[in-house]
Amino acid sequence: MATLTYAGIGARATPAAMLADMTVMAGWLARTGWHLSSGGADGADSAFAGGAPAEQRTIWLPWRGYNGHRGPDCRVLSTAAMAACMEIAAPLHPAWQRCAPAVRKLHARNAAVLLGETLDRPVDAVVCWTAGGRDQGGTGMGIRIAEANHIPVLNLGSMSPRAVCERLAAIRRAVHPS
Repeated sequence: MATLTYAGIGARATPAAMLADMTVMAGWLARTGWHLSSGGADGADSAFAGGAPAEQRTIWLPWRGYNGHRGPDCRVLSTAAMAACMEIAAPLHPAWQRCAPAVRKLHARNAAVLLGETLDRPVDAVVCWTAGGRDQGGTGMGIRIAEANHIPVLNLGSMSPRAVCERLAAIRRAVHPS
């Protein structure tokens, strides 16, 4: 049976109660065979990573040592892979030319989080949090990449954790019918 992968992303300013829910959800998803793909940022990314065992997660880093991350679950994008990710992110950002190089890398690594290092292995779903479920901030880049690639976005800013888990269970059943 193929492993399903979800991107666990969201705002650094995600409310504490939602961060706790994300960690619980990540544990449940790991127990039901899902693999986490995330970006290593504070807030939502860290909450998802906290619930997923290292062997069931991939943390995509914009540069070596980002946020103190290291270990077998961490992947630093090569120069070529980062350039390919930037080609995806640039047209989806409303003010790309005004972004500093480090900020561009942070946005671009979302392409790897959602599509894999070679940009041809999309996740099966995105689980995220943004205020009011809006397409905004760095998470907005992830949402726009997902929408451009027809990846379902389950936003905890507009859906309950239970509803998100039910949708993920339905995705699993569609891929692996009993």
